[in-house]
Amino acid sequence: MARSRIVVERLRLAGFRNLEQLELTPAARLNVIAGDNGQGKTSLIEALYVVATSRSFRTNRLAEVIRQGNAYANIELRVMRDGQRGEQRGQLSARGRSWRLDGKKPPRLVDYATRTPVVVFHPGDLALVHGSAQGRRTLLDRVALFSDPVSSDARQRYTRALKSRQRILEQRGSGARELAALEAVAAGQGARLAQARAQAAESLGGAVSRAFGTLTGQALALGARYVPGGSSDAGEFAEQLRIRRDKDRLRRSASFGPQRDDLSLDVDGRAAKAYASQGQQRLLALAIKMGELECVAETSHAEPLLLLDDVSSELDPTRTGAVYDFVRQSQSQVFVTTTRPDLFVTPTLSLGERSDFVLRQGRFS
Repeated sequence: MARSRIVVERLRLAGFRNLEQLELTPAARLNVIAGDNGQGKTSLIEALYVVATSRSFRTNRLAEVIRQGNAYANIELRVMRDGQRGEQRGQLSARGRSWRLDGKKPPRLVDYATRTPVVVFHPGDLALVHGSAQGRRTLLDRVALFSDPVSSDARQRYTRALKSRQRILEQRGSGARELAALEAVAAGQGARLAQARAQAAESLGGAVSRAFGTLTGQALALGARYVPGGSSDAGEFAEQLRIRRDKDRLRRSASFGPQRDDLSLDVDGRAAKAYASQGQQRLLALAIKMGELECVAETSHAEPLLLLDDVSSELDPTRTGAVYDFVRQSQSQVFVTTTRPDLFVTPTLSLGERSDFVLRQGRFS
């Protein structure tokens, strides 16, 4: 099946971070957003990501994106796909958030979050290799969101059931009658989530391996393996929760389940986190994002938007060159932030395919 091409025609925002009221009309291929540090470049990329996905890559508390002194942050995105124009709109306040697809409330949040596929690569992603497992779990969930959208609902239901179980354990002890029913719900949803993450890890592993080989040009074997913290069998899952009640009550958290999942990354059979060189780890982080882009494109049947936030500041010249090659070869509409726009040389792009913007103190100049 041919992939759709997604093109942002317009982004409007107000009351977002340190940005003034802005309107961005981007080019169809490459958009270079330049400026000194602290001028709002990352905030602009974040706004694009938030309005497309309903989430931020910088914080779990969306209220933090509201500009100081404002009651609301508003973001509007107009997108063209296969000749059809669509709109996504978000309004954020301290009380909550509101999302609209083409002016209407979406049936489910996942319907909103998958309308405009997007992949972001920012300096914090370098921790995907050496950082905590939480980042890698989030990566698996992003990939699974497109291949298995129901997994998002399973994750939310599992989290709610697990929190209720923990509260009852601490308040009423391991013999409370409600525990069995809660554990049955948690086990069913947790097993469902484990299945989705295992599938996402398998797809992502192949894509990342191919990307890593392209970037290194070396015969280095890359392994990516799902390491479950729970089980994909609901019966086994429920039994483990039952026998761990006393332990979980004392430690004040569940010792079994997908909240303990990880994605193991190996280079030539050795753990990348411990043995890969710093240069290899950085290339692997880039390969992970390239792999994510391939997986999302494959399952969404579209070329996702690609957001690159100041990654050259964290990469040496060789790795930065790999990023530029990646951008030039990508079929996605690309948004890049940088302090050095002169580094992006694109002679193959025709007039109208590239636009350059400069941000100063939250405004275009």
